[in-house]
Amino acid sequence: RRMARQMSDSVAQWLAVIDERVSLKQVHRRLQLFARLLIVGTFIDDALRVTGDYKGQVHTMRSVGWGASMGAWAPTVHATMPAFFILTQTAGVLLILTRLAPQAGCITLTVWAAIHPFLYAQQRNLEFLLESVTIIGGILILLTSERAIKARELRLGGGGGLMGTPAQVASAAALEKNQLLLAGRVMLSAVFVYYSIKMAHERVSRITGVQLNHESTIAALLAGAVLAFLVVITGLIIVGIKSRWCALLLAVIMTLAALYKHPWFITMWSSKSFKLDFVVGYEDVSVDAWLYSDHQRYFFFQQLSTVGALLQLVAHGPGQYSVDESDESVQVVTITSKGVD
Repeated sequence: RRMARQMSDSVAQWLAVIDERVSLKQVHRRLQLFARLLIVGTFIDDALRVTGDYKGQVHTMRSVGWGASMGAWAPTVHATMPAFFILTQTAGVLLILTRLAPQAGCITLTVWAAIHPFLYAQQRNLEFLLESVTIIGGILILLTSERAIKARELRLGGGGGLMGTPAQVASAAALEKNQLLLAGRVMLSAVFVYYSIKMAHERVSRITGVQLNHESTIAALLAGAVLAFLVVITGLIIVGIKSRWCALLLAVIMTLAALYKHPWFITMWSSKSFKLDFVVGYEDVSVDAWLYSDHQRYFFFQQLSTVGALLQLVAHGPGQYSVDESDESVQVVTITSKGVD
């Protein structure tokens, strides 16, 4: 415990030195737009993937068991569900990117991300579930920004909004914003908490089991260091200590991890067969390189959406329910036609 506290203090001091020289609070419009594109990237890719493999998706719906109790209507259910998937994701993405109704788009994609694992019978895939939770956290942070932009437009246009005195309206808006940011920040950390617990469990298993004899000291120390780093940096994000820098660092690491773990752009050209060991229920199923890469591509873009979620935290900050901003006035950066306000 003492070592963890010392490591946490060292990381905080290191980040404080950097923060004095570079202020991530002065984010640019490009970062916000890039984060928005990344977070919707998995929905864009999935809609394109389902469109390109429509027959395969119909077969998947049949194998999962949807419509099994509907008798003669079952084939219709199987054939229409992929179309629903495409339309839902496309509508959510377009509403956000075109800014036609970005709040409605955020809500649409939040609902989709919540039900997606269950539609493909991946509810037992804990990593899949928690990555969806992490993406939802990023969308909530994006929703906070969109609601702030809408409220500002209403004020400038003299439109309606919350009832009450200006002070009451401002207080209610700030409370809602900070609650959303807190929920988004905690959900954003979900998959990293999972990774920490998973790695800790593996460490205990190796220490108490026979596998310890087959593991080199260097490998054991490296794995322990990675675990300690992940625990510390995740804890800093949840509590809200230098959370912008922690999120930026994790975003870089997640990008590199996506390139390493899901190299679909390399395996798609292979002539070998691969096992779908990362898809629950299909661990022992061998498929050709193209189908394997198709699944890898989905998880690749899902992980990049996690990067986008982290960049949303970098762009908009942790909110007032955090150590970073508990004693200062929090301002969510907004985008207008003239740039960043």
